[in-house]
Amino acid sequence: MNYLIFRTDRIGDFLITSPLIKAIKRNDPKSIIYIVGSNKNEDFIRNYNLIDEVFVLKSNKIKDRFKLFLQLRKKEFDHIIIADKKNRSIFLGIFLNSKNKIFNVSKKIHKIILKIFYRNIFLDNDNFQNQSTKDIFRKNCKCLTFDLKDEDFQYLKTNQFKNEYLHNDLLKLENLDFLIFHYDEKWEIQNYSKSFKRAIDFTDININLEDFINFLSDLSKKTSKKIIITTGTIQTKIIEEIKNSSNKINEFIYEINLNGTKGYLLISQNFFSVSHMISMSSLFISCHGAFTHIASNFNVTILDIIEKDKTVHYTKITSHMKNYKHLYRDNFLKLSKDIINNS
Repeated sequence: MNYLIFRTDRIGDFLITSPLIKAIKRNDPKSIIYIVGSNKNEDFIRNYNLIDEVFVLKSNKIKDRFKLFLQLRKKEFDHIIIADKKNRSIFLGIFLNSKNKIFNVSKKIHKIILKIFYRNIFLDNDNFQNQSTKDIFRKNCKCLTFDLKDEDFQYLKTNQFKNEYLHNDLLKLENLDFLIFHYDEKWEIQNYSKSFKRAIDFTDININLEDFINFLSDLSKKTSKKIIITTGTIQTKIIEEIKNSSNKINEFIYEINLNGTKGYLLISQNFFSVSHMISMSSLFISCHGAFTHIASNFNVTILDIIEKDKTVHYTKITSHMKNYKHLYRDNFLKLSKDIINNS
């Protein structure tokens, strides 16, 4: 059977759908799975072991959508699943030939219209508080006459990204008992809002270097673990200050003085390298993102920092996670205490 799944957004969104992909492969081992991805998740999907071929929507321009449509028309699909709930994906899905189409949509009007022509339409948005992403996957699987099991939420193999970590000669992860604090642009509103405009309305954590270093020192003492800081792709003020005040080991690794104990800052790591580090850690702390799902896959304990008024949204997509706890964005002095108390 051939399956086409639309996921034209980011890596984290693709990871949310990965249990459904794992369920398909488990129930139908000879399946061929095609993904319609985006520029933001293409590299990850191409390196993902369960995917056979990737089509990429280069942009939302009409010419790129039409070009993609012509590519897809050359293939025959037994099943099409609109997983990203995007208007563009719904539109393309309607005009492609398939024996079975599954539409996951976020707007009620889409469900009403599509129900006239198709059977398998599932409304999925934050208004349905009691319906988790896992529930939606179950419904999708039922349409495929498959089951969904807890094992499908472990979709990445042990050491899947081991070869992407290139610093084992200087920092041997297997010899360390460590936690990861992932410091990306989400910790600094001014930086986060550059790539995500709505972030300007988020709670400002208001972090400074002295408080951050004192917090990391206290966290290391509380947990008796080494601290490894990983970073995002957008430059942040605090990371630059840490680099300037730390011992540079090489262009990727800095040794940090945490009031007498040593910690490490790793910069310019690709997604796969950070994923491997997370898989080897015992605790992962970050503002919610794609790496939250990586940590969950490897059963790493998670402290997930989220916006309070987004609790319903995040609960829907994290309800299956074990060893998971969320904390709310707040002024850093209060938030840091909450993190230490829950570590």
